[in-house]
Amino acid sequence: MVKKSFIEFSKPLVVIGILVWLGFAALGVMFMPEETGEIREMFAFSQIIPILVAAFYFGQAGGLLTAFLASMVSGSLVIANIEDIDSIFVQRVMFQIISFNSVALLTSFLSDQAKVHRKRLSQQVERLGALRAIDKAIISGGELNATLYILLESLTRLLDVEASAIFLFDPKTDQLKLSASLGFYGEYPNQTMFRLGEGMVGKAAHELQTIYLHDFEQVDRRISPAIKGTGVIDYFAVPLYANDSLRGVLEVFDRSPRFDSEWKSYLETLAGQAAIAIAQSTLLGNLKEANEELSEAYEETLKGWSRALNLRDKETDNHTQRVVELSVQLAERMGLRGEQLVHFERGAILHDIGKMGIPNEILLKPGKLSEEEWVVMRKHPLYAQMLISPIRYLEPALVIPLYHHERWDGGGYPFGLHGTEIPLEARVFAIIDVWDALRSDRPYRKALAEDEALRYIEEHSGKQFDPEVVRAFVEMIKESG
Repeated sequence: MVKKSFIEFSKPLVVIGILVWLGFAALGVMFMPEETGEIREMFAFSQIIPILVAAFYFGQAGGLLTAFLASMVSGSLVIANIEDIDSIFVQRVMFQIISFNSVALLTSFLSDQAKVHRKRLSQQVERLGALRAIDKAIISGGELNATLYILLESLTRLLDVEASAIFLFDPKTDQLKLSASLGFYGEYPNQTMFRLGEGMVGKAAHELQTIYLHDFEQVDRRISPAIKGTGVIDYFAVPLYANDSLRGVLEVFDRSPRFDSEWKSYLETLAGQAAIAIAQSTLLGNLKEANEELSEAYEETLKGWSRALNLRDKETDNHTQRVVELSVQLAERMGLRGEQLVHFERGAILHDIGKMGIPNEILLKPGKLSEEEWVVMRKHPLYAQMLISPIRYLEPALVIPLYHHERWDGGGYPFGLHGTEIPLEARVFAIIDVWDALRSDRPYRKALAEDEALRYIEEHSGKQFDPEVVRAFVEMIKESG
């Protein structure tokens, strides 16, 4: 906000004050006793004050009008003293009149200059505010189109132009395509795609120089009816260049000729901001695309590990796919969302990855395991920890491979945790893992029927499994059945 260093009154109040002062001076000049000639002249000279005020508030016309009225008051001195008039007296009166007009002209000039200065300062502050808003939009990393519309709105408002548009450059096709426009009646009326060197847009992009045309209607007659106002249209096509790369072209359509360097400088500044915004958006887009490709590669790697385990351990063939789908459904019921659910799914995929460290003679044994063999088998969660923990990307998913064999009553492995010491993700997955095992054929037994497997889960609620998770699981199975 620009602070004002003077006191402003309403103009009607100023006019009344001026008239009262002039009236008071006129009365003093006309009706003071003749012997008080010097005092009468002081009354006449006091009219400089309302002249100053009028010139300040109403400019040159107001100052000169008030000076004319003051001159009439001074002239009344001549009329009042017509009998005693002499050349010196006339000179003094003429000096008053000349002084009044000089004061009016000088004050109005200074007042106009001050107003111009304040207007320019206010405009500069407003422009800086607009640049700050554009900077914030760029830094926030929001949608590019939203940032471009903020920029076009600032440009049309602060540069007082009728319309503007931005074309984005696609280096893969060497084409410029319309991305945003503002100030037109309806849709953008011109061609919306250009090759390098084609049209004014393509020429500005190809030459990397601002193109200026005084009468754009000579080039394209469709533009004038689509832009408000009347008169000749000045046209600017400004190349948008940032980080040693062409980013696009800014078009400006203006019905008022612009010749001042400050206007053109601000246009170039906004063009630079637009180029930075496009460059930032392109960079973020490339990073997002690379990140998505990397995530997809990680996901495929995880699935590859799981398939490798399936190939080795025939007993778990398709087991991973089934438990992942069912456990994710149960996890959602238990309130897992967003990133938690993503890490949960990865942990479910890798839940048996530690078995890669178990010898074949134990892992593939057709019968029941001996106590010594179980000691080895129970180490597979720790092997999973050894495999996964060095990979920061997978660290949040480790809770399922490491803890899904823990029991609610503390009788599980590898750490003997009990109750809520066990992470929720592992408590959820443990039920699904056992459920799928019960519902699948094994070399030493046939698969259990659904009601038998469900009865087993309910019987082990509060022992092997979290009772709250068991309730949610039973509801889910009954709803799906």
